[in-house]
Amino acid sequence: MSYEINEANIAETIVRESRKPQLLSKGNDRCAMYAVPDGFSLQTDSALEKLQNRPWRKTGAIRVKTADSFIHYVNTHKREETLLYAKVDPRNIDTPLQITAVFNEHQGGVVDDSEPGWRDFSAVLIPESSHEWKTWNAHNGKAMSQFEFAMFVDNNSKDISSQDGYPTGIEMLKMATQFEANQDKQFRSAVRLQSGGADLQFIDTDDATTVEKMRAFDKFMIGLPAFWMGQAYLLEAKLRYRVHSGKLSLWYDLIRPDLVINDAVETILANVQEKTNLPVLYGEIIK
Repeated sequence: MSYEINEANIAETIVRESRKPQLLSKGNDRCAMYAVPDGFSLQTDSALEKLQNRPWRKTGAIRVKTADSFIHYVNTHKREETLLYAKVDPRNIDTPLQITAVFNEHQGGVVDDSEPGWRDFSAVLIPESSHEWKTWNAHNGKAMSQFEFAMFVDNNSKDISSQDGYPTGIEMLKMATQFEANQDKQFRSAVRLQSGGADLQFIDTDDATTVEKMRAFDKFMIGLPAFWMGQAYLLEAKLRYRVHSGKLSLWYDLIRPDLVINDAVETILANVQEKTNLPVLYGEIIK
């Protein structure tokens, strides 16, 4: 039996077959390289992944505000290679602490046996400063008029702690509204919180009783949490005042608020490390 070879059909077949995508190399089930001729399109793994019922692996990042939420999420998704990174800056009043959990980190061990990780699945804890902490630190060291100071004390008197040897919130408010100070002549001022009015009076003789009375307000104590939903701390403040050109200014200086931040940060770090059973590295991810 003889066959007649049709050269035209052979040529058409070669052209048709050669224009198909050609497999160049294959790594695993989800990794292959093709040569794609004109007229064809290539669908990547990321495009095909969206057609599946679920992703092929975990990715993404979340941000939480409390240690309990962070601990719960880390314990739900942690793996053998998961690491925690802590960035600490006590001088930063708003965000002194940031902890990042990288779930798919590079695996350690002997170089030849270690496995790289994508490092694209993470969770970040940034404890939010409490409203009270922001308020008292925002006015720390800032001179206020007597009316402004009295209004501030009135609005935040609940934070003033009546510890032994320190004035109560009510006593601080009374002092702020009926303050007396000396400069050449004695200067007295009383303000009315409701109307904002003020009564001023100068007295020729010094009032030793007033000077003695003010010693009780040389310092006062406030109790406030450093972080939202966190534990409260006692923090001492010193009262300052100045009379210049007949005008009275008052303010307060918080005594070492950084020590409160240090303790609050260390408490969170210890809590996270204990309940996740993961080491904490002091540093940050550099991208």
